[in-house]
Amino acid sequence: MAPSDLAVELSTADGLSLEALAVFPEPACGSLVACHPHPVYGGTMTNKVVHSLYKAFRDSGFASLRFNFRGAGASEGVHGHGETEVLDVAAAWDELAARCAFLPESAPRVLGGFSFGSSVGLRYASEEERCTHRLGIGLPLALDLPDGRSYDFSWLSGDDKRPLYLLVGDNDEFCPQDRFERLVEKLRSEGVPVTAVVVPEANHFFDRKGHILRQEVERMAAAILGQSIPERSYPAVDV
Repeated sequence: MAPSDLAVELSTADGLSLEALAVFPEPACGSLVACHPHPVYGGTMTNKVVHSLYKAFRDSGFASLRFNFRGAGASEGVHGHGETEVLDVAAAWDELAARCAFLPESAPRVLGGFSFGSSVGLRYASEEERCTHRLGIGLPLALDLPDGRSYDFSWLSGDDKRPLYLLVGDNDEFCPQDRFERLVEKLRSEGVPVTAVVVPEANHFFDRKGHILRQEVERMAAAILGQSIPERSYPAVDV
């Protein structure tokens, strides 16, 4: 039986209280912080993609934490257009790190996110030295923001050689395949170890492809742990 979720209260550096859920398998082999999609469009920590990420890592033995960004669910504050949300990720990371102080230094410490959560989470990870592996699902490479800006992933560069795992659908309206492939090619040319997977006929939210999403995340968790990676019994393309 899977361990139960524990309600956790996070405190940000600018004084906000955020709601979170965490789970602690015994024994834990690593840790994961999972970041949810855009709160302005209804994204919360109960989003099905984030829940799949959280559960897959939980079932792989990772202590895992998901949380609501400021202004989402019961979390205090208002949406900060991806800027102040970095403080929310920091609060989540620090809380889980404190609760996982028992983990050996060699244990993987993963930061993952979906859509808006991949943008904010991976940006925070770029400055977080304790993070060992990075994971992004549904990168919003072509999503325009309400203020007219677009998401900027330029900070993903060869300066950071930590493993990066990416998962998208080939019908993702916010992640055109040509942009995704160019990003992967650029990072690999700069020496970044990138594992990139495309799920055929999957849209941004992996509607009707949830079983593939879950199994691909499980494969990524196995790879991070250095375990044997399960064979696929479904269509997916390694980029």
